[in-house]
Amino acid sequence: MIRNLFRIVFIIVVFAAYSCQKDTYDMNKLSKNAVLSPTMAISAVKGGVSLSDMIKANDTVVFDQNKFVKLVFKKDSVINLKLADFYNLTNMVAYSQTYAMGDLSIDPFQATYGYTLGQISSNFSVALKNQFITLDNGTPHPFPGFPAVNMGEKTFTGITNFQSAVFKSGFLDITIKNNLPAAIGTVNVSLFNTAGHSAIGGLVAIPGVAPGQISTASIDLTNQTVTNSIIAAIVLTGSVANPTPVIINLNTNNIQITIKGRALVVKSGRIILPSQSVSLSNKDTITFSAGSGVELTGFKITTGNLSYNITAVSSLTAALSISLPSTSRGGIPVSQVINIGPSAQFAGTILFDNTTVDLSKDVLKPFNRLPMTYGIVVNSNNTMINFNSTDNIKLDIKLTNPVFDYAKGYFGQQVETITPDSLDLGIADVLSHLTGSFLISSPSIKINYSNSFAIPMQVTFNGTGIRKNKSNVNLGLATQTITPATFASRDASAVIAVDKTTSKIDSLISMPPEKIRFSGSANMNPAGNTGLRDNYVFGNSRFLASLDVEVPLEFRMNNLQFVDTVDNFLKSSSGSTSSFKPEDFKLLRVDITAQNGFPLGISLKMSLYDPANHTIKSTIDATDLLKPAPVDTNGKSSGFTETTTHIEFTQEFFSSISTTDKIIFKFGLITSENGTKDVKIYSDNRIDYKAALVVQPVINIKLK
Repeated sequence: MIRNLFRIVFIIVVFAAYSCQKDTYDMNKLSKNAVLSPTMAISAVKGGVSLSDMIKANDTVVFDQNKFVKLVFKKDSVINLKLADFYNLTNMVAYSQTYAMGDLSIDPFQATYGYTLGQISSNFSVALKNQFITLDNGTPHPFPGFPAVNMGEKTFTGITNFQSAVFKSGFLDITIKNNLPAAIGTVNVSLFNTAGHSAIGGLVAIPGVAPGQISTASIDLTNQTVTNSIIAAIVLTGSVANPTPVIINLNTNNIQITIKGRALVVKSGRIILPSQSVSLSNKDTITFSAGSGVELTGFKITTGNLSYNITAVSSLTAALSISLPSTSRGGIPVSQVINIGPSAQFAGTILFDNTTVDLSKDVLKPFNRLPMTYGIVVNSNNTMINFNSTDNIKLDIKLTNPVFDYAKGYFGQQVETITPDSLDLGIADVLSHLTGSFLISSPSIKINYSNSFAIPMQVTFNGTGIRKNKSNVNLGLATQTITPATFASRDASAVIAVDKTTSKIDSLISMPPEKIRFSGSANMNPAGNTGLRDNYVFGNSRFLASLDVEVPLEFRMNNLQFVDTVDNFLKSSSGSTSSFKPEDFKLLRVDITAQNGFPLGISLKMSLYDPANHTIKSTIDATDLLKPAPVDTNGKSSGFTETTTHIEFTQEFFSSISTTDKIIFKFGLITSENGTKDVKIYSDNRIDYKAALVVQPVINIKLK
């Protein structure tokens, strides 16, 4: 902008002079032999301009109520940290548990077999056998005793609730009921499985039994394999004689043998299992993990599900009941019954919408743990199945992608790096041409933030001014303590003011930088774990910060130089028929008188430059184009300074235009009192000026 302004002014001045010369003189009225060289002063330009005429207020240039000028640069979302940047609350649960069916009980079973007196006597000697046959006549007789009798093996059938079973525990009771009219002695019984004739326990000796009475002995079935077909090998040790006459009947007098299974718990087998609860501890905890050092005591889920996967390795049907006593949905703990088929594999969900979860009920570890009670009821549905105590149900639970209303606890000392960003001031080209001393007195930065983490937080905010061929300047801002949100408000907004009392912003801005690079970090719970677990985060928690860089135009300059080289815009294009010739002038000068109300002085040099030979052909020097206005104690302009400048265009200058390709502009800037005092720029600072063109043409007149 500055470069183009001076180009335009220069062209207007030169060509206005030329046009005035042509329009003022009528050559036909002069003597034919005259050579004239008059000197004339022609008023060319007069006017005044204030800063507000040249620059209008906008988003970047701001005029305050006192007309003081400030430059404002804004950057939104310099910091944008979300809940997910600090904590992973989307997949906190990875519960996996396998529940073995273990040893289950089956119903009791019973089988009975009887030996009639006739069957028993068939094993007697012929004489004794015939004696009992003779006594079976309906008349009472003394009952003769009989010796030991081996009754051989008898197969018991009618066991229907298993085909074969390996017992964890239980008993097989063998009962003898004596329906003979005389006492019998010890009965020795050995039991065998029909298949393979494998023994069931050892020899069982059942004590003698009086008439009409029973006697029982038991076999411990622990680790015994039993089938539903059992052979009993029975030896009667004999009977004593009964002298009292009794009715002897070979068909109705008998000995009854009963085998009965009781308190039966099986480890495996092909069995029918009645409905029963699996013996389990029935209590567990679901562990929540939201990251290292995070101690959750509770949360509320707006929408979400506790998802589960089940794999059943069993031929049983089962009902898995789950209850979470420290949860609440509508005032009722969350619970679910999951029906599981034989050898099933499937997935499902437990609704967690609008559910409050308390993770602080474990007295040994009152965080990150959700108590759970559970139970499994199994049933074979009256169907013979293959069973093993190692049969199991595997349960996997996850809480994935819930939408949180809030979560409470201690959220650890999390540190998150702020993604580096840059604010480009767009002045790199201008700065590449500047030298000299420049000081911005009172720049400031406002970091406007909104914080919806109810957690103590400190933010380190780094700012670095960057400019080519200059050492970087760091902002040097101390770590800032951020106002936390509260559970009630869920948001806290504040401003971090950065000025020269808290940082090196004046040095950074006064570089001046081409870019300002921002970076930093946010540290949650800088004081560590106090044991209170009173942090809160919300589903939409974030830390958002924007940036306002404010540069009040209060500064000082001491011989600040702006140098730029441009193409020679004065040079005539090829084939030009312009009648303007430098030799037609002895003198061409612009006299500028200015009343400067800006506390800023300007000097100007314009040189015709030959880049091929690295030489300056001619220079126009306006060293004191404008002198700065005086200022009061506050640096505000207190009046005007008048400056008269003579800019002379010599014949040498004009003749060098056609032989040079470049023009070097050199602007010098200095503030009032030789740049030793801060000055302020206001929108009503103005310059009143007038310019006169002084020419002395050489006029050769050839008369007819």
